[in-house]
Amino acid sequence: MTQHHPCDGTRRRLLKGATTTALMSLMPGTFLSFPAAARPGPDFNQPLPPGIVEEGSNVYDFRVHRLASTDGQRHYRITVAIPKKTPPEAGYTPIYLLDGNAALATLDEQHLKAMDTATPPVLVALGYDTDARFDVEARQWDYTPKRTDQPPIVNDRHPERRGGGADDFIKLLDDTIMAEAERDLPINTSRRAIWGHSFGGLFVLHTLFTRPSLFDHWYAASPSLSWNGYQVVAEAGRFQWPSDQPGSALLMRGDAELQNRGPYSNGGSDKEINDQLRGLAQQMDRLSGFEARFEVLEGMGHGAALARSLKLTLSDISGATLTSPA
Repeated sequence: MTQHHPCDGTRRRLLKGATTTALMSLMPGTFLSFPAAARPGPDFNQPLPPGIVEEGSNVYDFRVHRLASTDGQRHYRITVAIPKKTPPEAGYTPIYLLDGNAALATLDEQHLKAMDTATPPVLVALGYDTDARFDVEARQWDYTPKRTDQPPIVNDRHPERRGGGADDFIKLLDDTIMAEAERDLPINTSRRAIWGHSFGGLFVLHTLFTRPSLFDHWYAASPSLSWNGYQVVAEAGRFQWPSDQPGSALLMRGDAELQNRGPYSNGGSDKEINDQLRGLAQQMDRLSGFEARFEVLEGMGHGAALARSLKLTLSDISGATLTSPA
């Protein structure tokens, strides 16, 4: 699909210590609706129905880029959603969405119009070239870091799902994807943001702790902290934010995620895991020039936290108002 006009940029607003309820006052009359907690999770094996890209939008244009990994083993479909509003003087905020197929599938025209009434961001959906919601093997490789002193965790039920390629994907993102996605767009280069869920949340944190100059605002939902013996937690202990630029992070997790335990669950109770994430946010919040907070997604299991955290993120970025779940 082809690009039309670049559009309205976004101002960054991470409200330190704010809650979903507090965010509801930002812009009356604008709503991003969330699914109910009891809603069943998606069937990852079923092809996705036509969505906002195929159906088109009155407020966003779309362009699609396809490329392969350096080793030719993974194939990506990068969808750039560009608002039709006139961009602000500073350019717009791009937000990069991991698991781009699933991310786009959670959004509809109502959500795009809600952001359009505020300050809509450019959405860069980092998807895989498949009709499915996820490419589970590719995402596990791309989103999980490696550690030389310990072999990566192996899922006994799915030994074909290998991990350890996060640094390669960071390089591809930095060297190729970002330049292509932002080509010919007026971008505010001091306001780049990234969102990810589960392994995607792990990738967000690993990138923050090892390549903090790549983005300015970081959204990590339900991150798989226990990967490689809590490797990312050790990285957090060595993390320093560059002093010449402001930054922020929002960590999110549902309070009912242990209802669906998987082979990479962090262990412990929901409260223990959420306390761990809250402590990580507090640790980062003490750094000069950096703000961080933790948000509990009430009533959300692991799957439901994807959609809720994404819409909370887009509301935070755009200034559009959220509503509580039904």
